[in-house]
Formats: sequence, C-alpha cells, structure tokens
Amino acid sequence: MTKNLRSVQRPWWTLATVCVGGMMVGLDGTALTIAGPDIARSVGASMSELQWIANAYLLALAVALFPAGRLADRVGRRATFLAGVLGFGLVSLLIAGAESGWQLVVLRAAQGLAGALLQPAALALLRGAFPRERLELALGVWGGSAAVSVAAGPIVAGFIVARFGWQAVFLINVPLSLLTAVLARVAVAESRSAGGPGRLLELVRMRGVALGAALTAGSYFSLFGLLFFLTLYLQNVRGLDPIGAGEWLLPVTAVVVLSAPLGGVLTGRFGPRWPAAAGLLLVAAGMLGFRGLAPDSSQLSVLPWALVLGLGTGIALIAATQVIVAGAPVDMSGSASALQQVATQLGGVLGIASLGVVMSWRVGASLPPELSSTVDEVTQGRGPAGELAHAAFMSGFRATVLAAAIVALAAAVLALRIRGGASRSTPSVPEFAGPPHGPADVDGQRGDQQ
Repeated sequence: MTKNLRSVQRPWWTLATVCVGGMMVGLDGTALTIAGPDIARSVGASMSELQWIANAYLLALAVALFPAGRLADRVGRRATFLAGVLGFGLVSLLIAGAESGWQLVVLRAAQGLAGALLQPAALALLRGAFPRERLELALGVWGGSAAVSVAAGPIVAGFIVARFGWQAVFLINVPLSLLTAVLARVAVAESRSAGGPGRLLELVRMRGVALGAALTAGSYFSLFGLLFFLTLYLQNVRGLDPIGAGEWLLPVTAVVVLSAPLGGVLTGRFGPRWPAAAGLLLVAAGMLGFRGLAPDSSQLSVLPWALVLGLGTGIALIAATQVIVAGAPVDMSGSASALQQVATQLGGVLGIASLGVVMSWRVGASLPPELSSTVDEVTQGRGPAGELAHAAFMSGFRATVLAAAIVALAAAVLALRIRGGASRSTPSVPEFAGPPHGPADVDGQRGDQQ
C-alpha cells in the first residue's frame, strides 16, 4: 500500500505533507506575534529584546537557507525536510522552558536553523511532484494552507496564552512536528539532484528569479512590520487580552486564506506580472488605510483596509513565489526554494527593524524632553504618561504604516518589470521535467523508497 501511495498518489500526498509542515511554521509565526507582549512581561524583556526574539529566528533562517537548499538538492529533499521538522519540534519544546529574554533569543535562532532545513526542501518536493500545468494550483493550495495557519494563529494563540500561558504556544509544535514526520516518512518519496546543484550566483543572476525574490521581500517587509506594531497597539494601547487581539487580526489573515489560491489561479491565467503589481498596490492601499487608526478605534472602522491588505498580500505572494520557483532549473529547485524563503525572512527582519527605527524616531520627537527616558516603553504602547504616551505611540504607528506603504508601492512598480504574459508561455521559464513516474525521483533517477 505504501508503494502504491508513492507511485500513484505521490504528488497529492507530497502536497498534503508540505502543507502540514507549512501550517506548523505559519502557526508559530503569528502565535509569537500575539504572545509577544506576554513574553515581554513574563521574562522582563525590553523592546530591543522583544525585537530580537522575533528577528533571531528570521536572521538564522535567512543565513542557513541557501546551505540548506543545496543540502536538500544533494543529500535528499525528504531527508532534509524530516530533519527540519523534527528539529523544529524539539527546539519548540526547549523554548517553552526558557526563563529569560536572551535564552529565548538563542533558542529562536536554533529554531530558525531547523526551519531552514524544512522550508526549502518543502518547496523543492512540491516543485518536483507537480508538472507545469498543475504548479500554480499546487502553489495556491500550499499558500492557502499556510494562510489558514496564519489566520488561525491569532485566535488559537490568543486562547492558549489567555488560558495556559505563552509557553503552551510552542508546545503545540511538538505533536504537529511528529505528525508531519510520519506523513513524510510514509507517503513521500525521496528525491535529489541528478548532478551537483548549480552555483548560487548563477541562480541569483537569473533576472526573473532575482526579481521575484525582491517582490517577496517587499511584501513581507510591510506585512511583518504592521503585524508587529499592530499587536502592541491592540494589547498595550487598547488594553485587549490576547483573544481580543487575535480577533482583531483575523480579517487580515483570513482573507489571505482565500486570496492565496486566487493568486495561483490569476497567475496561471495572466502570468505573474499583473497579479504581483495589483496585489502590491492593494497592500499599499491597505497600509495607508491604517493611518486612520486612533487609540479608541473600533475594529469595524479599519475592517475594509484589513480586507484590502489581506487580499493584496495573498495575490502578490503567490505570484512572486511562482516567478522564483518556476524560473529556476529543476536541479536547482532546492536552492530556488531557499532563495524564496531568504527573501521572506529578510523582508520580515528589515520590516520589523526598519519600521522600529521609524517608530522610535517619531515617538522620541513626539514626547517632551522630560519624558525622553520613557521612549522604549512608549514604543511598546506602555509608559507612565497615559494619554500622552498613547498619542506619541499613535504618531509613531502612523509613520511606520506610511513607510510600509511606500515600500509596497515601490515593489508594485518593480513588478511591472516581470517578463512575459501567462506563465505557461513565458519563454524564459524552463519547462518541468514532468511528474515523477513509479519509483523514479524528480530527475529521472531512482529515489530512496525506504
């Protein structure tokens, strides 16, 4: 029966396995966003430490992704995926026992290394399992499943943090990692590059691939930066509990669930250029809408902008991912997947760090000199100055979303440089080798069928 699953239904079982692994990572990401204020209070983390807890994972992931992508192509994509999944679960267990901000920073970096093994191998398995005519659909389902976890993350994390504490947010990764490992071991065939993987510089020099990476980074720059500071606003300015904050974020993340498959359909029909540009324009519009946020704003007042932002994000990200994954040779699919993930993580790191600088600058300019020592607290939405502190925070928040909108607009203009029309007819995108047959792997060589 196992052999039959691998030979006949392997593409869809591969998709299911990759989706479960992606959902674990996506759930962890948004869960950390909601848990951030509780983590800061629990371990006494400063604003700087809180940013490092978020960014340590992203930086470690970005640094390790290219070596991990090459490892997946050379050693085996399933084996690398399994190592990443199990490592992610183990480090999550250790994070739940951390007692200081810098312990969390170190362990989050270790979790990033595990994620680096998991993510490029996941997309490489997906690339090899599906032929060109089904790639956009598979990417749409993959993106949609990840978005489901992102959408569920705020609600699930809010409930868990409120009932069981922030540590439980990481403990749920343990059973998810075990489930993913079982699926990968039973239902996914091993595959690797037929020859040595190509050079990274060669991949980056491919115009379409590099352009897709830039668009991905631009999208995540805006999204990660907004979610980081919006969570601080909801819990520290509005005084919502984690469940209430999760409900506020749900419209943004839930719409991504629907728009990611739509992005796959639009990209398959029109090519990636126009979906990417239109999606990024919607992201910019949504960001600008959040400039109207006030300390007492209702969720309904920003709901239209949250929906616009979520719709644009899902469409743009799938189009940009298609440019990267389909634009590289099959034997470099692991490295191409790594490039997509590097763009994701670096975009997020730059978004949180750069917009954090904007926030601190604007808050410092808004506070009177006698309160200059409270800037760190006020940038988190807290501080002894009450309404004055909240007003300074909102001034900083409006400056950050304006900066994020400018980056999204620049990325939309850049998207117009994508070549070709419908992706299936774009001459610069190499054809797939076709779906695997029987026990052969994606490159026509027999894979490990253990």
